[in-house]
Amino acid sequence: MDYPIEYALKTNHLYSVYVAYPHKAQDAINKAKLEPQSMSLLNPAPDSFDLQLDNMFISHSSMKAGLDPFTADLRLPDSDDAFVRINVPAIEATNGSVAHINQRVRIANMDQFNQYVKKVLLSDTFSIYLKGKGGLKYGSLPKTTVKYNKKITIQGLNGLNGLTLSDFTILTSSQPDGANANGTVMIPNPSIATYQMGNVSLTMSVAGLPVGVATLPDVLLKPGNNTFNMRAVTNQTAVVGLIFTDYKAGILPVDIVANGSVYDGQHLNYYEQALRTNNVTIQLDVIKALEDAGLAELLGITNSTSS
Repeated sequence: MDYPIEYALKTNHLYSVYVAYPHKAQDAINKAKLEPQSMSLLNPAPDSFDLQLDNMFISHSSMKAGLDPFTADLRLPDSDDAFVRINVPAIEATNGSVAHINQRVRIANMDQFNQYVKKVLLSDTFSIYLKGKGGLKYGSLPKTTVKYNKKITIQGLNGLNGLTLSDFTILTSSQPDGANANGTVMIPNPSIATYQMGNVSLTMSVAGLPVGVATLPDVLLKPGNNTFNMRAVTNQTAVVGLIFTDYKAGILPVDIVANGSVYDGQHLNYYEQALRTNNVTIQLDVIKALEDAGLAELLGITNSTSS
């Protein structure tokens, strides 16, 4: 049977459309970008946390398609193992559309998640990959399956660079928690993410000599500058010895290392491992604190000591 040339042309056109469509859809997904707008890791447990994540879909393609929900792996570069898996909701994939994720996430691979948290803490910026596959529907064309392998660049905490300790006060009266000093710690968070870390414990030393331990209660590290009350138990004998020997000006270079993170009575090892790798040094005026507490004269610390 002979077909009219018009039918043949139409058939070839439809065939080319159906063949090209999946490739065009995949190409549009490949060229699109995901830009995180906000992120929160809340209510942490040793093996899980609540994730709130908003990702903006950036595309210069004219294709406006519906993307089905799918399960995505979040991985570090060059890793075949996901550190977590998330459920990405359905969205209308147009330039500027946002996928809102709010779910309880279980850690899929603890070693990889430990590496991820270290990157969060120590990096200025770092990248992760979102991988998965799901359905795409464009107009009246049949649904096709596309694969996602999207690089996401995230701003980190930059080693807590800029941390300060102010209002350092020596306590002369007995305290129920045993503290003999307190102060205000400011921790900058240059990222868009919020991290709930619970009670964070710190060790303080000067040139390798331990001079105290401290606690920051209920640490919720939000974007911007965060202030926390610090309670400390200091080795005042060691501190005074340093003033009379190597640091007669009374300004001590105190190395601070966080070594504990406890939320709801449970240690968060992924935060603790990362925090122990990071050292922050501050300059602490100890003589002023001793003078304010009325202890400088009692200890024989005078202006001549610091001259």
